[in-house]
Amino acid sequence: MDRAAVLAAAQRIGVALAACIIPSIVLPLGAAILLGLPLAPVYGLIASAFLIEYGAIPIGIGLGLPAVYVFCAATAVEAGIFLGIYGVLDVIGHTSNRVAGLLERVHAVATRSRMFDRYGILGLFPCEILVGVYICAPVSWLFGWNEVRSFAITMAGYIVAALVTTLATLGVIRLLFS
Repeated sequence: MDRAAVLAAAQRIGVALAACIIPSIVLPLGAAILLGLPLAPVYGLIASAFLIEYGAIPIGIGLGLPAVYVFCAATAVEAGIFLGIYGVLDVIGHTSNRVAGLLERVHAVATRSRMFDRYGILGLFPCEILVGVYICAPVSWLFGWNEVRSFAITMAGYIVAALVTTLATLGVIRLLFS
């Protein structure tokens, strides 16, 4: 690889990492500072959202953070994870001939089935609820699905799961402490 290609790849990886860091860390911390929330529970929420995704919502609420903030911050972390993973994989796909060849073969197999080619992307919704963003982003990239549509469907699945988790957590807290 020549110097210009290396610099272009490094720049694209930097953009992908910024797409991960800004929503995942900067937005939740900035909102916490503006709202006057204690930062230690916010750090705990962010770290747990990276590890257990919407399972971090009961942790954030249990740490005393407002439920609406926890829901929004966890959703921002999820968005950052998707964008970061997809961006880094996209850079790898454009810079490695072996990976580009793999992508072409997978896309050729996937487009053989007209139904899968048309509706396969909708599988990201239940996939997000069941296994999470760490699978949805690579699957959508591997099959060559549109990043914006993949992101929207994945986030819709996450929002449903996060909303149910938030409401269930608040209901359990109300039941136990009323």
